[in-house]
Amino acid sequence: MSAQVVRLRRDIASVAAGPVPRAVLGQLHDLLQLDPIAGASAVRTLFVASDAGKARLARHLAPGERDLAPGAPAFAIVGFDFLFAVSLILSASPMANPDCALAVRTAQRSAALQGDTLRLAAAAVGLRAATIANFDAAGLRSEFFAGTEVTVVSLCRLTPEASLIGASAF
Repeated sequence: MSAQVVRLRRDIASVAAGPVPRAVLGQLHDLLQLDPIAGASAVRTLFVASDAGKARLARHLAPGERDLAPGAPAFAIVGFDFLFAVSLILSASPMANPDCALAVRTAQRSAALQGDTLRLAAAAVGLRAATIANFDAAGLRSEFFAGTEVTVVSLCRLTPEASLIGASAF
């Protein structure tokens, strides 16, 4: 991505309140699929933009963030699927005894890299992705990934640039 995308990411003056157009979230999703590790990765990204979803998410934020969640345009929850990570190791060497610790470390690193890609890709489609540090990862897991082996590793608030407000697509 160009240096302009990185510079734009730091320009908070052009951030505005308002919904993130669904088409823009689709474009962000499409960009994340271009990541070299996307096809063979245990990373899972979930976009939360509905009022009901943001209310569910808010319960798992620190008090200072909790009050801001309902008014936020959208969120991206990034995690990794442990069982998929182990299956990748087994598919690479079916006779191997899977090293679960290695699978977890690899999946965590991939999820961290995907979080970085998410922030840059968001800038490329006109969104700002602000990392939220204080959240209950286990709570988000049970709320949004119940019945799976997905572990939540990061959370970003997605806010559109002023030029996207009222746009149907980017």
